[in-house]
Amino acid sequence: MNKKHLAIDPRVSLVYLLFASLLLIFPFDFRIQTAFLVTVFIMLLFVGKYRQFIVYLVLVCLFKVDWLVGNTWLQVLLDFLAIGLARLLPLLMTMSLAMNLKSIGQWQAALAKMKVPQFILIPLIVCIRFIPTLIIEGKQIWQSLKYRGLAPNKRSVLFHPWRFFEYFIIPLLSSSEQVIMDLSSSSLLRGIQSTHQKTSIYPLQLRLADYLWFGIVLGLLGGQLWMR
Repeated sequence: MNKKHLAIDPRVSLVYLLFASLLLIFPFDFRIQTAFLVTVFIMLLFVGKYRQFIVYLVLVCLFKVDWLVGNTWLQVLLDFLAIGLARLLPLLMTMSLAMNLKSIGQWQAALAKMKVPQFILIPLIVCIRFIPTLIIEGKQIWQSLKYRGLAPNKRSVLFHPWRFFEYFIIPLLSSSEQVIMDLSSSSLLRGIQSTHQKTSIYPLQLRLADYLWFGIVLGLLGGQLWMR
């Protein structure tokens, strides 16, 4: 089967990210949270993220067997971690779905199609493009430290806070300023501020599966409001 037909529209990922953020902020009914988790698990299988599916499933199972632990203090610790995981897991899983997109241009095309105002769209696109660029800069800094013999391995820097701050954080902050300037200039040169109709190489169109995902999350939100 063509993988193109197993993709999820970026707007669906955005809606699920917003719903997961609501789960993190507000107390939702346990049944709503469970139904949302099951839905996202199915979506991970739908887009072919089998490794993430197994990792998150193992995490859920790991904190469900705390009653097997004989040590009371360890059981309390696992219960504490399970509560935090229950709040963060939906957000982490939906972020994995959002990262399924191969290009940031798909996010830009989706936000433009949603008629997001320019004063929101431009800073948001710069921020979205900034994160992967910053990761690349960090890898290059780490490689330069290895070549110069300042960091033969990660342990030699990570376990020495002052050395980590001097060798890694300060160069990263210095390069990040230039990265932001370059990304801002690149966005302006590409005409992102233009008010004319823009074309896109990413033809986004909602399919039947996308409407199904939208319907599920709207049903969960409606169920929560009805229960209250």
